[in-house]
Amino acid sequence: MTIDKIGPLNKILKTQSDVKVNKSSKTAKKDRVELSPEAKRMAEIAQVEAKVKAAHDIRKELTADRIKELRDKLEDPDQYLTKEVAEKIAEKVAESFGIK
Repeated sequence: MTIDKIGPLNKILKTQSDVKVNKSSKTAKKDRVELSPEAKRMAEIAQVEAKVKAAHDIRKELTADRIKELRDKLEDPDQYLTKEVAEKIAEKVAESFGIK
């Protein structure tokens, strides 16, 4: 069996390649993005969360030795509570109440 002239493939390909596209002479509008107040708030919260996660964990500093030291001070405050320490504590308390 022989097949002669399957179809005008060359004509179709030629027609498709002859199609010209005209470029628009108008200037294209620029894209613009607007964030809602809720999206801005969520982004701000995400930034704060990232800072908190990256912050130094002070609980790691509370080793067994440090905890023992603090317990000893609480059990016998006369050893560490000197006049200078008491004055500093009083100053900080006064500042927190806005007295000084």
